[in-house]
Amino acid sequence: MNSRYFYISTKLTSNLLVIMRRLYLFAVTSLIAVSAIGQTRKATAPVNGPQRKVSIEQPKLQNTPSTNLVQKSKNKPVAYPINPAAKSMTLWEQVIGTSTYDNQSNNSNQNRIFVDDNGMAHATWMFSSASNSTTWPDRGTGYNMGQDENWGDEPADRLEDFRCGWPGIMATGDGGEAYVCHPGTDSIAFVKRTPAGSGEWVVSRVPGTVGNDFLWPRASVDGNTIHMIALSAPSGLNGTPLFGIDGNLLYWRSSDNGATWEVQNQTFEGLDSLNFKNIEADSYAIDARDGKVAVAVFSEDCDTQLMMSNDGGNTWTTQLIWDFPIFGYIGDSLSDIDLDGIADTIVTTDGVGSLLIDSDGVAHVTFGLFQFLDDVSGDEQYTIFQREELMYWNSNWPTDSLYVIGIPEESINDADELFDYTIDNVPDYRTSLSSMSTMAEGDDGKIYVVFRTADEEYLGDQMFSHLYVVVSEDGGDTWGPQIELTPDLEFNEYEYAFPSMHNRVSDKLHIVVQRDTEPGLNVRGDLDAWDNNDIVYLAITNDFDITENVNEIALNGANINLFPNPTTGIVSITGNDLAGAPVRVFNTAGQEIVYTRISKNFNASDRESFDFTYLPAGNYTLTIGTGATRVSKEFVVQH
Repeated sequence: MNSRYFYISTKLTSNLLVIMRRLYLFAVTSLIAVSAIGQTRKATAPVNGPQRKVSIEQPKLQNTPSTNLVQKSKNKPVAYPINPAAKSMTLWEQVIGTSTYDNQSNNSNQNRIFVDDNGMAHATWMFSSASNSTTWPDRGTGYNMGQDENWGDEPADRLEDFRCGWPGIMATGDGGEAYVCHPGTDSIAFVKRTPAGSGEWVVSRVPGTVGNDFLWPRASVDGNTIHMIALSAPSGLNGTPLFGIDGNLLYWRSSDNGATWEVQNQTFEGLDSLNFKNIEADSYAIDARDGKVAVAVFSEDCDTQLMMSNDGGNTWTTQLIWDFPIFGYIGDSLSDIDLDGIADTIVTTDGVGSLLIDSDGVAHVTFGLFQFLDDVSGDEQYTIFQREELMYWNSNWPTDSLYVIGIPEESINDADELFDYTIDNVPDYRTSLSSMSTMAEGDDGKIYVVFRTADEEYLGDQMFSHLYVVVSEDGGDTWGPQIELTPDLEFNEYEYAFPSMHNRVSDKLHIVVQRDTEPGLNVRGDLDAWDNNDIVYLAITNDFDITENVNEIALNGANINLFPNPTTGIVSITGNDLAGAPVRVFNTAGQEIVYTRISKNFNASDRESFDFTYLPAGNYTLTIGTGATRVSKEFVVQH
């Protein structure tokens, strides 16, 4: 197993209070384990690390945003163009639309992209062009289709003639395409056209009546069958508790590509109202494949669990992924695990997860971490502690057995092994620093996880996050190193959020993601000033090295030389044992402005040349390798 990652199997021992169950032990062991690998990566935030007091009224459940739009001053890092050689994996990074509504999901992402049999990608997103708005009256579905750099014109309007949100797109079994979205009142909208890519969109409503509105849908297709889940409106949005759960998760099924729905607003037996008091908006995911259907629930205040059907949604079994330590916990009550009257800090999911059924029928699950302390009941506030890890689990594993597969990217240029930050540096997405995951399976069975995480190289007043990928070749048992899919070809000071990836990989990863220049959100959280946000399509070849951990390349005695120096921009490097070594260039402010690698077939008789002629004249530092054995060389660019 790659030492970059570690396996956690939480076990209770006799000297621990049994009533604590397993979660608190996981919190302790994960802190120790992450610290243990800090020599090559970083140490995680301690239990009493960066924190903020927040309202117990979770902003994720607000359908109408606050009017408190605050302009914030951010000291963004200055960046130069990235050496194109560093982006050889990315075939295209294409802006396909924009939106001023920057909250693509309250928690887990929808499936917002699919690729048809002709290689054409179809993408949706939450669209609005309203400026400085608090209601976004034109909010709806943005849509575009294309291939590589050839996409249609960016849409200037939503597809619908009514306000809606949370569009999740799918290819239907009859050659069409469809998406589900919620208008905010009554039932879920089902919008379809056949064939995919042409024709008129036809709007219908998914039938169902329980006395509440239906909100925040997710859907997945298996042949001609569409499986859909949605939440009944909670009491905070004019709903009433449904079968004892305030915001209950319900299931629908259509066996004829959405023409009729034979299963409507069905509850899950695995969601017991004694344990699940409420389910958060978007804190769930669904996938279907070869007659199997899986639904995962990631809500913060209750168990994290998987509900699986092997007969197309007729019967379901429930598997516990992660055991919440307080049965039937109610928000804004004392987080007292051991019933001693003293509040305990609880580690749980951040509500943001993803789900994939592979070709063997195994369900793969990823999610970020959340940590909170509620020490005063009824004050409508609690303290949250910033977490950093992205977790992985699959249905072959027992409860509470988890991998950490993603962590923030530690700078190698700040003379320490810590990702140093305060809570004020954290944009308020209410997630782990490593979160917003999306998954796919390759034709060869590899499992791909794309996620966003913070990058310490781009830490201004707030930290910027980029996209990374980790890959498993053995069904999730071990994972390769995380590989950065961004920074961008143009500038590093882009914030990437809400990625969604087509769930199959042949020769490319197909991703749609929101990108802007301001960490955080306008709609909720930070309440940043409004702006246009780019909706970006990324086509990334899957030929990157997933076995070599560049953090373990030792350069002791490498005898590295750099010439000429000064240079007009062309720099050559010679040395021993450099194959595959990472190469970074920093400016005098200590900001990384180039990231690339020595070629993998490099040998001692070779020299490798890099074109830095696009850099402004000045002094620079080039580092080769990572950790204690990295080598630094100063050079000067003269024009």
